[in-house]
Amino acid sequence: MNDTLYGYYRQQSVLPTVGHFQGESDLVAHEEHRRRLFTDKLQLPPQLFRGARLLEFGPDAGENSLVFALWGANCTLAEPHEKAHATIRDYFARFQQTARLQALHPQDVLQFPVPTSEAERFDVVDAEGFIYTILPTRLWLDKCAQLTRTGGFLVVFYCEAYGSFMELMLKVVHARYRTLTGLAPQPAAEALFQPKWDSIPHKRRMESWTMDVLVNPFVRLKYFPEPRALCDEAHAAGWSLYSSWPHYADTLEVHWFKRTLPSEALARLRADYVARSRLSHLFGRKHFLARNEPGLETALWDLLSLTDGLIDRYDGAAAERCVEHLARLEALLQSDSVLAESADRAASLQTVRSYQRLFPLLTRGSADSISEFCRTDAGFIQSWGMPSHFVVLQKTAASGCA
Repeated sequence: MNDTLYGYYRQQSVLPTVGHFQGESDLVAHEEHRRRLFTDKLQLPPQLFRGARLLEFGPDAGENSLVFALWGANCTLAEPHEKAHATIRDYFARFQQTARLQALHPQDVLQFPVPTSEAERFDVVDAEGFIYTILPTRLWLDKCAQLTRTGGFLVVFYCEAYGSFMELMLKVVHARYRTLTGLAPQPAAEALFQPKWDSIPHKRRMESWTMDVLVNPFVRLKYFPEPRALCDEAHAAGWSLYSSWPHYADTLEVHWFKRTLPSEALARLRADYVARSRLSHLFGRKHFLARNEPGLETALWDLLSLTDGLIDRYDGAAAERCVEHLARLEALLQSDSVLAESADRAASLQTVRSYQRLFPLLTRGSADSISEFCRTDAGFIQSWGMPSHFVVLQKTAASGCA
């Protein structure tokens, strides 16, 4: 196995996230999606990118890069997967943005040359690909700080640990089914997940998703950051939290606008808010804890660890422990400890009960029963969790993660 995610991608015949733009309408639709994400959720409106020096790590086919160019950014792209370079250049030429493509490099984050002066550093570093799989995390936080101007921004997409349960479960089901049937990755994915895949809007092909998630060795718990630890490490590396999606800052805090809370108080509020948002991240629905639940985080982490282990070797005893953790979640969701809309509560209860039924099927080992369940169970088909997180960090002289 290659020891880097970009090394894994180099071995593949398909690009992981390419949307196959056919014409102007595809780019317009993608720009609108990105505009809403960056303006409404990340508080980085397109005007901020006008004339900005932007460095993007892992642009893949360059479709997000095209949008930055449309917004007026001068783009330097670092894509270690050199098979993508021709696609990137073709996209920029086809949509008349070649002048905005300042440079296209094959280096990864750690190999990228550090500018020799503040003027050569970047206003924005965007890393929505593989950066979070580089361990330890402090390596890339420090390197990006060296590449970014004071006051500049680092935009990171990553798979968040507590939101990854359902993503990991898809890998468990896929691995178990392949063991039982001997099928190759793509036919197995189609037999199991075609209705689930078809239930969501997307531009990606299923073969790309299979490669990018189901058989990707870097979609594993050890590579998934946890928000509190990520913010603490960012603070130590000279960054402050500017924004995130989902929110990490305590959006329920109310005080006079002239009052400034010390960084220590903001960190405590953030830590509490993140802890009480764990179920929201796990289910991908609004489930805020009204109070701290003793032992809940330990139980959730055990559920995640057990699930991650089942990918490598399916074990009935470990599966039974997962069912026990799900029973606790079922009871918690029915209590007044969870603040949720009735429809969200009902949907998450349906999800939990679906997985309670799925584990025994996996243990019994009937491939046909597993496939039938995955293709027809509404709770399974409709649940995806919330593994996809964005964090925007700002480089500050006296940094505090708030």
